Amino acid sequence: MLPVAVLLASAALAHVPGGGREAPRPSAEDAALRAAGPPLAPLAFESEPPAAVEPPPAPDRPPGEIHGGDEPVDPEASPPAAEFIEPAPPLAAAPVEPEPGCHVAGAHRVVVHTIEGHVKRGVLEDADLDSDSLSLVAQAGAAPDPVPTDKVKAIFFMLAPGEKAPIAEGKKVRVTFRDGRQVAGFSPDYSETGAGFFMIPGDTRTNTGRIWVYRLAVRQVAVS
Repeated sequence: MLPVAVLLASAALAHVPGGGREAPRPSAEDAALRAAGPPLAPLAFESEPPAAVEPPPAPDRPPGEIHGGDEPVDPEASPPAAEFIEPAPPLAAAPVEPEPGCHVAGAHRVVVHTIEGHVKRGVLEDADLDSDSLSLVAQAGAAPDPVPTDKVKAIFFMLAPGEKAPIAEGKKVRVTFRDGRQVAGFSPDYSETGAGFFMIPGDTRTNTGRIWVYRLAVRQVAVS
């Protein structure tokens, strides 16, 4: 005989429609999906090329007209005449400035020694010692005598009455001129370049305050 439990299970299955087992009950999520209906198919996005934009038609122009500005250009017209531009006037030459130390302001009694052995006395006023010539006034009221500087060996500037001799300072120099004569002293501004240089005589017994030596008249300069 079959057990009682098996008989009861068989009897329960006899009451299920279709003679099969009872189907499991659907969950709440499945019931919600069935109520919403079948799922929607995904949308397909297709990229379409942008429509081509055609340029507007060009306006009709008569032949020979070039559209480049406000007025048409006639191909048979002659080119415009070139505009005449007046040349600028030439620039004026700048005045030649004297070298530093070459300008002597004021009036000074001097003795000028030339390379030819001449001695000239007079007054120089506001003289530029590096200029081409010097205006030497022999005496008051007389016309100035032009003295070419390329003919000058040295200029001795005399002390004014009551004026003290300058202090001997700078480099000790001994100048030998082309004629063999020499002068010794001190030079506060001696340089190898330039038209010349000043020197203070070493012999203080003279009435000479300082001497301007022209380099072209010099054979040798010993510096110590």
